[in-house]
Amino acid sequence: MTSDWPDVELDQVRRMRVLAASLPGVSYAEAHLDIPFDRVWAFIEDMETSMPALITDFRSFRIAERAPVGDAGEIRMKAKAVGLLGNRGAFDVILKPGWCLMQSRLVIGGMAASPEEGGTRFAGCGTLRLPGSRLLARAEGGRGAERIIAKLRTQLG
Repeated sequence: MTSDWPDVELDQVRRMRVLAASLPGVSYAEAHLDIPFDRVWAFIEDMETSMPALITDFRSFRIAERAPVGDAGEIRMKAKAVGLLGNRGAFDVILKPGWCLMQSRLVIGGMAASPEEGGTRFAGCGTLRLPGSRLLARAEGGRGAERIIAKLRTQLG
């Protein structure tokens, strides 16, 4: 083994891109926002406000448990989402600066942000954990993540 190999570290948006590439039927989008990273991420971290504002299927999103992990600002959470029709979902959430991954029995999704010149690079992805999710994504046009970015711009604009 040699230690001459270079170290490579991906920023949060590149990590989200890799995650999205591994998920079948995923909706993925990323964009530059002319909004400072701290402002974007402060909004995302307020998940009880941001999730219903960004995800139209959520009527509410309540954090049930919250536990810090390590000293890198990572927080593991359990959350309860209520949908527009009253359907409910339990989510496991990993949240740390620039990274949010949410998983339920039926859905996996995430958001990532990294500072870049003049603002923030923001990415979002999501997919259903159901057979046929690729067909559903194709029928939906894969634009769910684009809608989240548009709503984020509206919320922070």
